[in-house]
Amino acid sequence: MTRSSNNNDFSQPPQPNRSSNVWIWIAAGTGCVMIIAAIALPFLNQPSKGRRAEAQQYVSSILKSQQAYRSEKPTFSNSLLELEVGIKPETTDYSYKIVPQPDRSKSVMVTAQSKTTGLKSYTGAVFAIKNGANVTTVTAICETNLSSSIPPTMPAPPKDENSRIKCPPGSEMLRF
Repeated sequence: MTRSSNNNDFSQPPQPNRSSNVWIWIAAGTGCVMIIAAIALPFLNQPSKGRRAEAQQYVSSILKSQQAYRSEKPTFSNSLLELEVGIKPETTDYSYKIVPQPDRSKSVMVTAQSKTTGLKSYTGAVFAIKNGANVTTVTAICETNLSSSIPPTMPAPPKDENSRIKCPPGSEMLRF
């Protein structure tokens, strides 16, 4: 009985080929590694996001306290203690500072300087804007585009109540 040499003859079960099984296992193993990596990679950045969230929240709280302080007084505060916001100037990952501006009645800057490699730094600003006889305040927080131990410089003030504060080059405004 002769056997057909036709490759499309499916009457006989295929003979195992050890080398192809090895490649299948390698390919399957590589696929599993890639799937695991695809699932795990977003979570590797979570610790730094939490630490950055601390800085964002602290700067935001200081800015709100500055707005309240300015609504009661003719100038902004230059002291965290005076604001009574309960934020320490130093944490494990950041140093927080109020940087008074030449005219303390018009603006104030708050910085969160990263002390840890791989974290971004922040600068917040409050500007007092005259609206007729009234004074209103506007705020912004600028985040460095890359991890940096140097906070952004002072943002450009808005021209009026309806225009926006502009973050300096190398940073972008946070949206809350």
